[in-house]
Amino acid sequence: MKYLTHTIEPWMPIGATKPKNDIAAIAQETGYQIIEIDRATQGLDASLLTVNLTSADLVIHQFPSYLPLEFEENFQQSVQKTGAKFVVFIHDFEPLRLSGRPDEKREYGLLQRSDGIVVHTPEMADRLDISHVPTFYLGLFDYLSLAEIPRRHPSERLIFAGTLSKASWLQQFHQPIDVFGQIPRKWRQVTLPDQIHFHDLLPQDTAPTGLPDGVGLVWDSDMTDETQYQQYQMLNSPHKLSLYLAADLPVIVPSFSPFSSFITDHKLGASISDLSELPAKFDYDSAFAQKIGQDLRTGKQTKKLLQKLEQFFDQV
Repeated sequence: MKYLTHTIEPWMPIGATKPKNDIAAIAQETGYQIIEIDRATQGLDASLLTVNLTSADLVIHQFPSYLPLEFEENFQQSVQKTGAKFVVFIHDFEPLRLSGRPDEKREYGLLQRSDGIVVHTPEMADRLDISHVPTFYLGLFDYLSLAEIPRRHPSERLIFAGTLSKASWLQQFHQPIDVFGQIPRKWRQVTLPDQIHFHDLLPQDTAPTGLPDGVGLVWDSDMTDETQYQQYQMLNSPHKLSLYLAADLPVIVPSFSPFSSFITDHKLGASISDLSELPAKFDYDSAFAQKIGQDLRTGKQTKKLLQKLEQFFDQV
């Protein structure tokens, strides 16, 4: 049988659980059994989660669960003791975006002992450098939504949606921009530019239709040397990029993003190396953008990935 884990964490902020929720929904639709991991009640012992597994099974683990690392290790060991295959589906890998991780070797060890790993991009795989483990690429995250996308009209208005703790650049940004997100507590004493127009977070499943006409901006920065958010953009698949594309909006991404060529080659937006290059001019193929948006809203990327995993591990 095919299994996929889904961490239950109802206290998380709006949008934070959307990627894992969507992958679980797509997997369940395609015949996977869901192993629910409740962060509120799950202890370090993972044996009860694996009692029904056999050596013929495939377990795809959405990582991290944000439970203690000891749980992650115990769960992996418990799955593999049954003979089932254990695949780590990386949503984020903290040693790549946070400095000074005390358990970094153990986190890498978890990947090295896996039967397979799912990474965002080939660039992420190269940085992890775990060549002996079968590696699969996600590409763009899907963004499931049944909401009807409004007919879009060209607009140069910038839009930013997502975690503002990674967007310290906004504190010195003096161009009109619509921001969908909560102001971090650390910013309460900061006087933000008047050109920034803040909006409430949108419901995650209908966010694509709630975003106004404009251009979605993908850009992270670091406030301290404890984070590597900007460098992480050279490796990852930003979920906000999927949101913008699912909303049938043009996008602007860093020139060093793994997706910069895809965006510019297919006339979906522009790439920039510095915020001073804004506003950016670009050609836009609205018909292809609508196709990509439809694909993301219906889970096409994840379905293709799961099919590849099943074929590799003989689960078809």
